[in-house]
Amino acid sequence: MSDMTVGVGGFEEVEDFLGMLHDYSSWLVLARHPYLYETLEWEDPPLIVKQILGHTRAGQTRICRDLLRVTGGSVLTNKAPEFAPPVDGPELYLHLLVTRIRHRELSMAALVADAQAEAARCGARLLRTHCWAGEDGRLVRKYEQLGFTATLEFEVLRSDGSYWPGQVLQIRL
Repeated sequence: MSDMTVGVGGFEEVEDFLGMLHDYSSWLVLARHPYLYETLEWEDPPLIVKQILGHTRAGQTRICRDLLRVTGGSVLTNKAPEFAPPVDGPELYLHLLVTRIRHRELSMAALVADAQAEAARCGARLLRTHCWAGEDGRLVRKYEQLGFTATLEFEVLRSDGSYWPGQVLQIRL
């Protein structure tokens, strides 16, 4: 039995959320995912900080914790990124799912289950997300193990002229 709980994030968790994004990208570099770290494009002030603060103000951040600390976070909105094709009917979109490395399995599962419950509560019939699809697609397979179905492959042009490979995934409710 897991002691993980998920709820709306507040400003007191912003530092943890940003720290996990940074730690996760550093871990991916160590795990031979060198291109993902470059996609974060840390600016001064970092764009990711502005994004997380804005989502927190809007009540869109979700925080996973165990008995001791924050173990994961995500953002839930009713708006998909522009690279995701429009859908008929209401949807919830899961953005920026990140976890502490030690708690990856349980926190990811808890955050996805929470997103499904929130989508159902809001009357959405579809939960979508996207992830990095580089190298051998390990991250895509992880999302599939959590109940998502891969739908659309896409690429985003980065500022250096290279492309970020991505995958849109969905769960029908």
